[in-house]
Amino acid sequence: MSVALPPERLARVIAETWPPERVEAVGPFKVAHGGGGGNRVSAARLADATSDGSEVTPAQIAVVADAQRAIGQEALFMVPGHQTGLDAVLEAEGYTTRDETVALAIAAGEMAAPPPRVTCFDIWPPLAVQEEIWAEGGIGPSRLAVMHRADGAKTSLFGRIGDRPAGTAFVAISDGVAMLHALEVLPRARRQGLAGHMMRAAAHWAAEQGAETFAVLVTRKNSPALGLYASLGMNPVGQYHYRVKSGETA
Repeated sequence: MSVALPPERLARVIAETWPPERVEAVGPFKVAHGGGGGNRVSAARLADATSDGSEVTPAQIAVVADAQRAIGQEALFMVPGHQTGLDAVLEAEGYTTRDETVALAIAAGEMAAPPPRVTCFDIWPPLAVQEEIWAEGGIGPSRLAVMHRADGAKTSLFGRIGDRPAGTAFVAISDGVAMLHALEVLPRARRQGLAGHMMRAAAHWAAEQGAETFAVLVTRKNSPALGLYASLGMNPVGQYHYRVKSGETA
């Protein structure tokens, strides 16, 4: 069964399951204080998620960029696929594209399946060994802090292969949608089916919590992950990319 996530709902779920430290209004934008937690919690975005951004002016973009630099962040904007007006203004102002990302979703009950015995467990808070696995994948304390900030139902998934720690992920629920973030499987454990078991286990946990939809975000360049999610029956429900001022770095 296919599912749909309107732009405003998708934006809300992303923001609430992977939240910044705080958000302030700057003109028509929300400026996020990311605390070093990466693009998703640091990018500015339009407060009206339904708008195409055609009303945005270069002067408003400049004010937001100055506000971001004032808190030690780069000038960075999240641009959903339907915000073509905003995208055009940013391009004209010298902002280049970064990390084209797809949102995929499925009815939680459709993918839910308990994992094979001793393969995957849902645990909160995460174990130290999970934090070590995340660290090997470049997910450090600032992103762990994002997980702890999320309100509402949430958990982590701890995966094992051959009775050894091998994978971890985070999942949280907002507005009936469970969104999985930070899936990491150790290199030695890849291509053995663990990621699929973890995804089904996450959907199983989500369905037990009453979530109707299970979703994930993935960059277009991550072909292995896109292939995995497609094989599990997940379908695209939205997309976005970032625009960053040329010459600035994260």
